[in-house]
Amino acid sequence: MKKILKNIFKSILFFAGMLVALLLFYILFNLNLFHKTKPLIPAEINTCIQQLDTASSDPFKFVADKFDNHAVVFIGELHKRKQDLIFFNQLVPYLYRTKQINIIGWEFGAAEYQKEADSIVTAAEFDRKKAIAVMRSSNYCWCYEEYLTVFKTIWELNKGILQDSEKIRFLQLNKPYVPRKWEASNKTVALEERKTSFDNILPGIIEKEVIQKNKKALIYCGLNHSLTKFKTPKFFFVKDNDGRAGQRLYKKYPGKIFQICLLSPFAPRWLFYKELTNNNNRRYVYPFDAVFNQLYDSLKRPFAVNADNLAFANIKDYNSFYAFDQWNGLKLKNFFDGCIMLTSFDKIDPVNIIPDWVTTTEELEDVKKVLPDEDSKQIKTIQDLMIYINPNTNQEQIKELHSLQKFW
Repeated sequence: MKKILKNIFKSILFFAGMLVALLLFYILFNLNLFHKTKPLIPAEINTCIQQLDTASSDPFKFVADKFDNHAVVFIGELHKRKQDLIFFNQLVPYLYRTKQINIIGWEFGAAEYQKEADSIVTAAEFDRKKAIAVMRSSNYCWCYEEYLTVFKTIWELNKGILQDSEKIRFLQLNKPYVPRKWEASNKTVALEERKTSFDNILPGIIEKEVIQKNKKALIYCGLNHSLTKFKTPKFFFVKDNDGRAGQRLYKKYPGKIFQICLLSPFAPRWLFYKELTNNNNRRYVYPFDAVFNQLYDSLKRPFAVNADNLAFANIKDYNSFYAFDQWNGLKLKNFFDGCIMLTSFDKIDPVNIIPDWVTTTEELEDVKKVLPDEDSKQIKTIQDLMIYINPNTNQEQIKELHSLQKFW
């Protein structure tokens, strides 16, 4: 009996030792010990600038040209950056004038309010209150002026389009965000709510309204939702398995989808560990060794890059969350199809808060219905709600994310 117990104990020690060794190997694999970020030398900058010194690097033309060979173009953003929304609001009329693109879709409205969205962008007069209601009903806390402006941009464009069939369609591609269900103590309720997320909803709508009708559409959403061929790391070399909206469409229609990243700071390489330990120090990093930031400092203008451009394709990212579980870095060409650098990160501004987000008791009560009971009970006034939403903190976070130390 003693011999059996001894053998069992040895086996346990062996497997425990193997597990510890495996964990140590995994940690060492992800420590990024041998890469040192260095500034570009003048010759490298000149080589890259030569590739950008053409009309095709203009961000507006860059996006428009993608519709020559693709039905759907994703533009992925960090969220809540004023310059991104200014660009998008200028891009919509540009695409209509140059390529007759008359379907625009986004993450920030719920599909169940599509009829309301259609009526807003085709009405004789712009109904700001109704547009706010669609946004507020879709996501009670997404109270930012530059996102609301998209409704008015499309409405203004539609005023000058005589044929109804040619007017801009503004597709709402999400579902209402209901924290009461999302954070429910009943795990079955919470799981069912999470199953029907934006990533699940968008592909079906785009397939039905765009691809099956041989139309073309621009989709504006968060960067992670827009990912197509790239799969985000999870832990121990496990990757996201086609769970994102862009991945799902790309898997079914690879030749019809093009994904563009609006360059922004990226989450740090060890984000997983920081989340696991509730570490609030999640300072973001420059993407791709700040190559594009250095080029912007030289060019002093926005520019766009195709990921298959030989001058850029093999540039690697070592420091961000996306490079996790990759010993030798993440190549640009393996992450997205193209990218746009709008301005220097230190010039980025946060979006502005909608001052008339909630104006009546009835609107306040509607918002409270989607909140967890305990939170809802604490909110008595509109001011209470705005303190609860706390959009000012989001503005401060955007500024903090972009306050990166230059090394060049």
